[in-house]
Amino acid sequence: MKDKKDNLNSISIVKRNGNTDNKYTNPDTKPTNVEGHYPRFMLHGAINLLQEDLRELSIILESFVPYLDKIGIQLNQTNSLIKEIITGTEIFRRLKGISQVELLPFAFKQVPWFTRYTHSCLTYVFGEYVVNKLHKSLSFNETDFEAVKLCFLIHDLGHGPFSHLTERAFRTPRGRGGKIPKEYDHEYWTKILLNELKEQLFDANDNPYLNKKLTKEEKDRLNIFSKAIEIISKEKINLCTQLLSSQVDLDRLANYLGDRLVVNVILEEADVKSESMVKHLSSLSEVVDNIKRIMNGFVVLEKDTAGNKCEPYLAIHEDAVNPIIHYLLDRHIIRYYLLKHYRREASNNLLEKILLRSKHLVRNNQLDSLGKTDLLVQTWLFGNHTEAEFVEMDDQLVFNQIRKWMKNTKDEILKDLTFRFTAHNFFCAYSCEKDGKPFPPSKEDIEIAREAAVKTLKKKTFPDIDSKLLGEYYFTYDETTSKPYHSDKDEIVIFTSDKKVKKLSSYIKDTNNELGKLLLNTEFARYLFIVPDEVNL
Repeated sequence: MKDKKDNLNSISIVKRNGNTDNKYTNPDTKPTNVEGHYPRFMLHGAINLLQEDLRELSIILESFVPYLDKIGIQLNQTNSLIKEIITGTEIFRRLKGISQVELLPFAFKQVPWFTRYTHSCLTYVFGEYVVNKLHKSLSFNETDFEAVKLCFLIHDLGHGPFSHLTERAFRTPRGRGGKIPKEYDHEYWTKILLNELKEQLFDANDNPYLNKKLTKEEKDRLNIFSKAIEIISKEKINLCTQLLSSQVDLDRLANYLGDRLVVNVILEEADVKSESMVKHLSSLSEVVDNIKRIMNGFVVLEKDTAGNKCEPYLAIHEDAVNPIIHYLLDRHIIRYYLLKHYRREASNNLLEKILLRSKHLVRNNQLDSLGKTDLLVQTWLFGNHTEAEFVEMDDQLVFNQIRKWMKNTKDEILKDLTFRFTAHNFFCAYSCEKDGKPFPPSKEDIEIAREAAVKTLKKKTFPDIDSKLLGEYYFTYDETTSKPYHSDKDEIVIFTSDKKVKKLSSYIKDTNNELGKLLLNTEFARYLFIVPDEVNL
């Protein structure tokens, strides 16, 4: 380590173990029953308690009910359209097989498998509650009113296996500046699947043998669904899009509660405890109270910060300022210090490399080397899958395919990667630091580290594999920077008790809010080298 410090322009590199064999284990910490089931592929010996055809939100959201009660949300009987989507359509039900937290349960086996299905239902419940509270302030007709609530349920339809992990893996060019190809972009597929779902629900294919005459109820349902598609597809910022996509939208609020539920075990990790920001994280009961006060603090305004009349938009009453600040800080801490823990990043990285290698073999017509591959997976990797084929893709299918490659592939790199993944022998991360703080390595530093990793792999593991390939699949430089609040974007607007309208950043400065100053001055940065465990940098 000391020699390497000198070689890397005096930056320090601190090893973060990516494997789970020696992880902290608290016998009193039980897995949180967020989903109500554990997929068999998550852990050897895990029991699948999945109940098919769940018909009530109170069953789907069983683990959340006590917290929803504290917020003041009562789970109502769903209307016929919502119930049919949740229980009777494969396009929505497939979200049961799409992870919300990527490979976090692989890195920490006491963490539950939280899926897009549960998250979507929770977001719908939050959305219904808030829209009902704001009903008198919204100039919506009944169709618009129901359509906005429906949007919260169907906003995530287009996520592929492992949610954003796949998008990152296939980004071109690789790295933060890369663009997600549309065949793997969840926003593109959401639009595609919304139209497909519309056809399935309302027989929109003009089948001459079907009764074309819709009843009034069917016409109303069709109008609601069509309006929901229109709302989701709009790019112009308005009140509806604020509820769906903003710095304090209901999607993020649902994530706030769900993510806080799943990360308790990670808080016991030594490297997490040593992070000064983690001490500011709200307890679960405080998170519930923050959500309650934020939801009760939503107001609709028609005047901007300059006092000019404008289109209606969403603001927060001054009484909920501290909960808003806590929420923004908490989300930042949960995402970057807990959900994106070194261990998860290392396991994610190994899966990304498997996907990239298998995609390379498919697109270069090296199917013999790839080995036994499901035609559906092959089509998905090639990128020419239809909507019907995309609907069939989920985490379980990819996991099963990885096992087949492990047994059958002739490609030495893919075989090794799949062996490692199946054994949970994940890569390790090295944090780049200077004076005990994250510090970005130079291009020269990155190349020195890459060459050191390749040299070790050549000597210990792969003497006959090309160095360029080893550098591509067994070395990653990952850079992450983020702020908890973006004052350069559409800011959260505060409605003060004396009926003034201020941007949150201005309000914090005017009131000299100490917690708010922490929010505005906080930034997360992390610079990682990710390599196999046998490589010592």
